[in-house]
Amino acid sequence: MTLYLLDENVLREAGSRGNANVRRWLATIDDSNLRLSAATLFEKRRGAEALQRRDPERSTALLAAIDLLEKSFSDRVLPIDGPIVAEWTRLLGEKNKDRWDLALAATARVHGLVLVTRNVKDFAGRGVRLLNPFKDSPEEHSA
Repeated sequence: MTLYLLDENVLREAGSRGNANVRRWLATIDDSNLRLSAATLFEKRRGAEALQRRDPERSTALLAAIDLLEKSFSDRVLPIDGPIVAEWTRLLGEKNKDRWDLALAATARVHGLVLVTRNVKDFAGRGVRLLNPFKDSPEEHSA
């Protein structure tokens, strides 16, 4: 059984107005095989909170949607624990660039997951199996 770690850009396209290829791919996968990283939830919440001053109504709606997302994934949200922190710091090395992407890469490596993202180039050379559902015929890649 293959398990998949979803990047934020895939979640954003999963709704009825999202990318058709992403929706088609998700329809072929049993929800029990999908995982989220706590880092992805951080990214989503950070974006929603940043809107609070400019657009409080939209911010509140986004935070409510994130709450529902967390509930629907409940036991499938992977924490950033000791092994992931160790792998994350190895991947970071001396760079701070793309640190949240590297948290996802570390999570995928530690748990043996396929990382599902549009941004496959961001994970090149990180030893992570990747899948880009935005393509017409999604295929797994090794990075």
